Amino acid sequence: MSYFKIYKVILFVFLLNTLACSQIHKKASLDIIRFEKEFFNSNEQSLPELINKYPFLFPKEYPMSTWNQFLKDSVKLEIYNETMQVFKDFKPIAKEIELIFNNSKSLFPKFFSPKVFTLNSQSEYSDRIIYADSLLFISLDSYLGKNYYPELPNYISHKMSKEFLSTDLAISIVSSYIVKDPNRTLLSEMIYHGKILFISRLLFPEGQDYILFHSSEEKIKWASVNEKNIWAFFSEKEYLFNTSQDLSLRFISSAPYSKFNLDIDKDSPGSIGKWIGFNIVSSYMKYNKVSIEELIKTNNYKIYKKSKYKPKK
Repeated sequence: MSYFKIYKVILFVFLLNTLACSQIHKKASLDIIRFEKEFFNSNEQSLPELINKYPFLFPKEYPMSTWNQFLKDSVKLEIYNETMQVFKDFKPIAKEIELIFNNSKSLFPKFFSPKVFTLNSQSEYSDRIIYADSLLFISLDSYLGKNYYPELPNYISHKMSKEFLSTDLAISIVSSYIVKDPNRTLLSEMIYHGKILFISRLLFPEGQDYILFHSSEEKIKWASVNEKNIWAFFSEKEYLFNTSQDLSLRFISSAPYSKFNLDIDKDSPGSIGKWIGFNIVSSYMKYNKVSIEELIKTNNYKIYKKSKYKPKK
């Protein structure tokens, strides 16, 4: 069985245990456990002690031989060694995590700092950071730099460097507070993601725009220059109140570029609908004195109507 499949089992078991007691363990201080270091610095003799320390990370379904094999696996050791090079000094990221947690406490009254585990999980791209109330998993092997993943498409590997880590963490936290509106229109989905991105920026204001939008500086600049034309395109095509899943795939889903089906496509950032949604929410917050809690609860269509959003460029 692959390490990723085992990791999914670990995560499921851990979440069940943790969510059940999440209201009991509310630590105020930042707690970061570099599990990958503890694991790969262990051996067959010391591994039982590590298992006793973190039993929830070692499901009983898997024999000791499985974990001993991991310690000797050349691929896993190579990934671990690269992780130690890229994240040799974790203090800058720890400070960013602490900033995000502190800002989260200001915006979300019920938030408390989760225990953070860094891992080499070989997880899928979509699971590189997982937040679940009292714990947070960070798969550091998903942030080793775009050149480390030559087998992946560039638009994905571009986002797999450590400069994206803290923004991804903020987005994971905020996403847990935003409930999708039952309205399935493209506009509603844009604003749903716009809420997440807007609040994520508040949690981590130090992140660059292109990182927040998981794109490149050039493509975000292109979007800014062409914002009026992009909005006109959606309006003229009558896409905003359309519920077609195809529109979500073209303008919301992760992709190398958005699919206007025009010559300009490859100049555009993928998921441009999220970028538009962020701008609508930003405009709404500019013209309406509401709290973050009110923003989260407000109907997406109402946000659009009161946003006064009208690109000028």
